[in-house]
Order: sequence, then C-alpha cells, then structure tokens
Amino acid sequence: MGIQTQSALISALLLLAIAINVFYRRRSVVHRWSFGALVTALFAYNFLFFLYGVTGESDWSLRLLLVCSTAAAHLVVRFYERFLGEPSSTMRLLTGGATGLTAVLAFTQIGDAPLFGTVVASWSLGVFLYAGVRLWARQRRATSEVERARLGYLVIGHVTALTFSGLDLLPFLGLEFPSLGHSLMTFYMYFWMQIVHRSRLLDLEELFGRALGLVVLAIPMSLIHTGLLVWTGDRLALFFFNAIVASVVIIFVYDPLREFVEDRISRLLFRESYEFAQLLHRLRAEVLNLIRPGDAVARVLDRLEQSRRVTHASIYLLEADGRGYGTQRAVGPVEAHRIDAIAGRPFLQALRRDGSVTLEAIERELAELGTEASGTAEGQRLTAIRGILRSISAGISFPCSSGERLLGVLNLADERLREPFSSHELQLIRSLASQIAVVLDNSEHFDRIKERERLSVIGEMAAGLAHEIRNPLGAIKGAGQLLEPERMDADHRELVEVILQEVDRLNVVVSQFLDYARPYRGTLSAVALGPIIDRMVTLLRAEAHTAPLAIEVSVDSGLPMVLADPSQLEQVLFNLTRNAIEAMPDGGTLTLRVQMLGRDSPYPRLQVEVSDTGTGIADEVLPHMFIPFFTTKGRGTGLGLAISQRIVQNHGGKIAVRSQLGVGTTVSLRLRSVEDNESTTGEFSLRPPVGS
Repeated sequence: MGIQTQSALISALLLLAIAINVFYRRRSVVHRWSFGALVTALFAYNFLFFLYGVTGESDWSLRLLLVCSTAAAHLVVRFYERFLGEPSSTMRLLTGGATGLTAVLAFTQIGDAPLFGTVVASWSLGVFLYAGVRLWARQRRATSEVERARLGYLVIGHVTALTFSGLDLLPFLGLEFPSLGHSLMTFYMYFWMQIVHRSRLLDLEELFGRALGLVVLAIPMSLIHTGLLVWTGDRLALFFFNAIVASVVIIFVYDPLREFVEDRISRLLFRESYEFAQLLHRLRAEVLNLIRPGDAVARVLDRLEQSRRVTHASIYLLEADGRGYGTQRAVGPVEAHRIDAIAGRPFLQALRRDGSVTLEAIERELAELGTEASGTAEGQRLTAIRGILRSISAGISFPCSSGERLLGVLNLADERLREPFSSHELQLIRSLASQIAVVLDNSEHFDRIKERERLSVIGEMAAGLAHEIRNPLGAIKGAGQLLEPERMDADHRELVEVILQEVDRLNVVVSQFLDYARPYRGTLSAVALGPIIDRMVTLLRAEAHTAPLAIEVSVDSGLPMVLADPSQLEQVLFNLTRNAIEAMPDGGTLTLRVQMLGRDSPYPRLQVEVSDTGTGIADEVLPHMFIPFFTTKGRGTGLGLAISQRIVQNHGGKIAVRSQLGVGTTVSLRLRSVEDNESTTGEFSLRPPVGS
C-alpha cells in the first residue's frame, strides 16, 4: 500500500468524523445539510480511492470512484450557491445530470474505456474550478477590506486543494508526484466546518496567522534542537544532556519569539486588523485616565468612528432614575435613543446570561424556530431582542457592568459585513466595555465622595451658622416682643410684626439647613406604603384649598414592604404634595400612584409617583431642582426638594423629576423593598435569579 493510498484512508476517516460532527451537532446550523452531503461524498471518494489501491485497482472500485467524483462536484456547486446566496438552477441541473449520466455509463462498456475516466476526472475538476471562480468573483465584489481578505483565504484554500487534488491524478498517467491533495482537501473541509458551525465567516485571518506563526516558529525551534543534538553522534549521555539543554532553551525563548513572530505577521499580512487591535489597546489606556462618563463616551465613539471599522456605534448609559438606558450621541443613525428597563428586559437579561448579544445569532435562532416563532415564548423573547437591536442599530452589544450592576451597553455594527469582527477583536471590544464600566463606577464613587465632602463642609458650617445666627435672632425677637407692638399705632405695629415674622422665617431656614446637612442617624424598618399614602390623602382632603383640587390614588395590590423611616418618608411625601398643590394655583388633579416595577424580576423596585396638572417646569430649570437654596417660588427656601433627595438617598433609593410646561410635573421615588435589602440602586441587576 503506497503513500497515496494511506493518505486517502486517513482523509476518509477524518472526513467521516467531520460529517458526523456536522450531522449530529445538537444545535442545527445554516447550510448543515448541503455541507454535510458534500463532506459525505468526499469521504466516499477517498474511501473508494483507498479500496482501489488495496484491491489491486479493481474495476468496480474505479467505477464507483468516478461516480463519487461527479457527485462531489455537483454537491460543491450546491453548497457554494447556498453559502454565497447566488443560486443557479442551470448549473445545478447540468452537474446533477452529469452525475446521473456517469452513474449509468460507468457500469456499461463505455466505463471500461480509459478516455471515459479522463473525461469524468476532467469534468469534476472543472466543476470544482467553476465553484472556485464563483467564490473568487464574490471576493472581488466585497466592499470591505476585511471581508475581501477573509474570502481571499477561502479562495486560496480552494485553489490549493483543487490543484493538489489534480496532481494526485498524475500517477494514473505514469507520472510520480507527492500525494498531498487528499490531506489538503480534508484540511480545507475542516475550515468550512468551522464556518458552517458558526454560520459566519470563520476567523480565517486569525487561524491562518497562528498556523503561519507556528510554521515560522518551528524553523528556529528545530534549528536550536538540531544544533545541540546533531553533533553528539552515538554518545547517549551527551545526547541526553543536550536534549535537556535544548528543551530549556526552547522554553525560555518560545514565548517572546512567538509574540514577536505573531506581531510581525499581523503587521505584514493583516494590517487593517492589526491597526484596529492597536487602536482598541490605546483606547483602553486612554479611557483608564478619564473620570467623567461623558468624556469616556465621546473618546470611545470618536476613536471608533475614526477607525472606519464600524458604521454604527453607541453607548447607552444608566439614567439617573434607573428607569432605562439612554444615549445622547451615536455614530450613524439610531432609531431609539433610549432602552426602557422594563420593555427591554429580554435584551438586558440576554446580556446578563450571555455576556454579549449579536443580531446575527438572534436571527439565526429565529430562523431555526421557523413559522412557530411567533407562537412560542422563546420566539417572542427573541423577536423582542431583535427589535431592540434593530432600534439601536446594533449588530453586537456588550454589557458595561460593575459587579452585578449593568451601568451601560456598548453597541457596534458594520452594515457592510455579516461578520465584521474576529474573535480576538471581540475580546478586545469586550475588554473595552469593561473599562467603560470602570469609568462609570469610578464616576459614581467620585460623585459620592464629593457629595460627602460637600456635606461635611456644609455640616461644619451649618453648626457654626446656627449658633451665630440663632443667638442674634433670639435677641431680635425678644426685643421686638418687649416693644409691646399692641400698644403702638397701626403703622409701627405692622413694622414690628414684619420683623417678628421674618425672624421666624429665618429660623425655619436655619432649621431646614441643619436638617439637610445633618448626617442621617435614623433607623430603617419594614414599612407598608399603603397606610402612609392613606394618611397623606386624609390630611390633604381635610385641608381647605383656595382652588378646586381633585385627588386620585392608585396603589397596586400585593406590594411588599419597603425599608424606610416612616416619619421621614411622610416628610418627603408632604413636601412633594405641597409643591404639587402650589403648582396648581387654579386647581387641578393631584395623583398619588404606588406600583411595583419589574414584578417578574427577582429584584423588583417600588415606585411612588406624585403627579400634578400644573404649570410644569422649564427644561433649563430641571437640572437645578435639587440644588440647595434654588427655588422658583417668591418666598421659598429652596431646601424642600434637596432635603427630600437626601432622605431618599439615605433610604437607598432615587428621586427624579419629569415635567412638561403646560402639562404638569411628576416626581418619582424609587425605593427598595425588604426582599432587596442589599441593593441600593434601581438599575437592571446582572445578578442571576435564585436557583437559576
């Protein structure tokens, strides 16, 4: 049995393994059946080639071999057409007819003629060449350098495998030539198996670079080993000693030499990918030195746009009230600038579970479900995810997470390619998303530190001011009362009463300022929101109002208790309802609503909303609503909302304001439930459900 026969047997076994891997893979993939049929035909061809060699070149094995060669040619046309999405019924009919004709003629007297075998072999090679030309034409039409390069590798592999397969036929003509066609064709089918399994172009660039790197590394490694061993001759002790020395030298030089070789290969052969990888490395280092989320987002989007490797890029950051994720800027057009935390829960959960979400994978899974997709829960989930990805123009999304908290989402897309990024590039982008999360987390810590420092300074100042102001105020009030304003004439009595009233108002301001600056020392306990809302509504309805006021209350059933200080929570609600009533001088509707957000989540949040139908707040005023002493009222202190915010933050919650001029204002409180006593924010949690 010659080397060519042995090579055919080994190739047949490997092709059989590939076919089994494709057919019996647990998850179905696109093009599986057409590719599996091609590999099966090549397996049969190689196995019959082996039988032809070991049976003394029998006629029956040769006839079957010719039939398998035309069948493989027909199947390669079908597979390439499916993969390229360019069907040609004429060519399929022609190659299919040729296969049937060969199967008939091979077992007649015509099949005994040497010319018949030559014609069949030439036809099969010609069809394989035609398929390669189709692949080459697609490569020439590619609009991206990356796709053109990767398709180019497939063209090179196809031409190489076809060339050496043709050279394997030279021994039939009496010409000796090394048998490489069987092995190269098998190796080429292995690459195609990876593509079929992923339903995307394989990272041929990366694999080719590694393979070339190994070949280049093998040369110096072999020289080192050979140089230390060849001169030992038959001296066994010296041979063993030199073998150890050679192994130690190779261990020490392998890693730095490998890095050097891979770097040079990437620079020379894969320049675009190399430059993109270097850009991502530099970008991570640049983002590391930033503290403001806005600066980090601008830097990342600018660099990605300059790379020209993306047509769309965006970063969605957690909103202040935790109700969703929004973006102010994006590369390329974006339909939706906000991802709602509730409506987008399937997408956010997929990020949590998989670490990334790709539009291609979602569409592939929907295609596998077929027409049943819309009628199943899984199909509806995938459809919702696909809708979000399309609305934010994302081909792939990465979570920017810190621990169990999802702080943002990094989205990229390249509409020019089905597979824009290699596995190595995806890993670098994932690392960049993690670095963005570090910036977001550090920004929150920085803001908290600044807030604590500010409150510390305010607290120290407040204590001194309270002492320095209240003593004179007491003296002023006492002196005013000693003047006995009731014995004065009307004009003087009015002036003294103004002094006393303003002293009382100034004392209230000082007291509120102390309340704002004083550290929280209360005790949180399990509190039901329903009774607090009921008491608040009773007080509001008992009061006399200058204008007609309608009070509406909506409290969801089955609400869990919240961790709160009842008296302070009532103070917050009193401040908010008082502001709402004052915003409706001509009357209106005051709405109190308590609901649970994310009821299907293991970590739901309770939200209290106080809404009015008043004059509303201008957009330029909204950012200043929680700044101490900022007020739009004629006699307001500007501390009510600031104190409310401080109380809510001490409860581990968040407060937010939404308003529209002429429509009204809604202030929402996001509070944590007793079951969620470890979390202090309202954003989507990456923590998996218990028991998952």
